[in-house]
Amino acid sequence: MTDFKEWMAQVAAVPGPSEERLAQLLGADGIDGLTEGEAQAWLLRVMVDYQREPIGWQARVMVGRAGPECTGPVVVPAGSRFPQAVTAVMDQAQDLANITRRPVRVIHGVDGKPDRFLPTLAKFAPGMAGFTSPVWAAIPEPAEDTVPS
Repeated sequence: MTDFKEWMAQVAAVPGPSEERLAQLLGADGIDGLTEGEAQAWLLRVMVDYQREPIGWQARVMVGRAGPECTGPVVVPAGSRFPQAVTAVMDQAQDLANITRRPVRVIHGVDGKPDRFLPTLAKFAPGMAGFTSPVWAAIPEPAEDTVPS
């Protein structure tokens, strides 16, 4: 498997979507608005496996463009409860989208199984709304204008 920094350099070497296209995705259908060709060229995939351990929930992450290409760094605070772990992963996925300027698809799973995510979420984080599937997407936030006004 590729080192994460090496993988990031490979991603950076391939042109991504324009800021105009990202704005369209952000304001419309999100990653569902990508054509098949755009998804193949730009979409980054993050697979997250949450595991309950004696010290709290931990997450292991694989990242790639077509499938798992390397282990991604993820920081989940020690002793995290499930909602804290999910929020940490989602924040870091948004950071990945913002840094790479590419859309990111996150597939959440528990103990290696995506179909366990929603029941686990309902049990341990009933207040976390907005999930209807184990798939979540991050679209880069609008780039800040670097030109002084």
